[in-house]
Amino acid sequence: MISLPLTFENGRHFHLGDIYLNKTRDELEEFLQNKKHLITKEFATDVMFSHELKANNLIEGYTDDLITVEEIINRHYSKISKDQLRRVLNLYQGYNFILKEKEINKETLKKLYDILSKDLLSSYEEKNMGEYYRTKKVYILVNGILSKTPCEGIEDLRIEEFMNKYFDFLHNYQFGTTKTDEYIKSQILHLYFVYIHPYFDVNGRTSRTLSMWYLLNKKAYAYIIFNRGIAFKGTKYDKKILEAIQNADMTKFILFMLDTVKEELEKEYIMEAIANSIPYKLTSLDYQTLLYMLSMNGNLTVKDFVVMYNRFNDKKRIKDIYETMIDPLINKKILQIAGTTSKYMFDDLKNEVLTFNPQVMNYDKGEIRRLTKYN
Repeated sequence: MISLPLTFENGRHFHLGDIYLNKTRDELEEFLQNKKHLITKEFATDVMFSHELKANNLIEGYTDDLITVEEIINRHYSKISKDQLRRVLNLYQGYNFILKEKEINKETLKKLYDILSKDLLSSYEEKNMGEYYRTKKVYILVNGILSKTPCEGIEDLRIEEFMNKYFDFLHNYQFGTTKTDEYIKSQILHLYFVYIHPYFDVNGRTSRTLSMWYLLNKKAYAYIIFNRGIAFKGTKYDKKILEAIQNADMTKFILFMLDTVKEELEKEYIMEAIANSIPYKLTSLDYQTLLYMLSMNGNLTVKDFVVMYNRFNDKKRIKDIYETMIDPLINKKILQIAGTTSKYMFDDLKNEVLTFNPQVMNYDKGEIRRLTKYN
């Protein structure tokens, strides 16, 4: 068990059971060894400005659909609320900032926070923001509910002290030599920032964007998709954070984040194989459909897919989802209709059972260990 140089207000140290991470760490390193597509900056930027941006907001409960996100990014939008526009644009501009700015320090963090929080803070929060951090107590909400333990960020008078520990760890603590080690370190930083809670609001998005910033600087590009993985985990993410803080032990949280990113990388590997097996160019919506299909644990029927889609997006009718997401993949011979159920989808069409066309699933099944349906 490693005692990290990251402490609580009472002086107690966070710990990490490094030995328990070895199996998953080695699995990730082995998996990425020959995946050239996944270790490039192009991969990172592609996912950042679509699925990853959507996921970072989704973790906070905002279900803006992918088309809306892309319309806002490309400035082709109408009938979008001011708050929706603001939260998407803030992340978009924040991501552009971390791609250009290399140095992570107190000044550049404040610039990033100003971008991410623009027009999202209350008058009380704006009034009580100091030059860099909050100057009053903050209460922590988890899924809109005040958590029992811990229920507050650290005392405002000590934020500077603890953020100095954060930056010292970021710049000077050598955790390991591999890209997976850098990912682990980024998630230690992620958790410690949440513990400090230096702002009144937008702490979660800032902590996760800071972790992405660190990964970009370390060229650990494959791991940039961790937000997307968190979004699929529901309340488990918040529970792991609270357990880590209550027990002063980051081990289970880091294992959770390692497992989460491995699942997402396996999905990317399969989607790349599918894209390489067809004579068509996949759209971002096609990729989202594939992503949801690969993330479904139950039966792959149209109605099951609609339930999943509406869980993570602004709700749409079954017919609209079928026509814009399912039918295009059937026409591209990626999905096949294996049969129907006794229930109806819409109009007079029975609910279809979907399968992947085996001819497009041209990948090494031995590489897939988390998505057990596909290995």
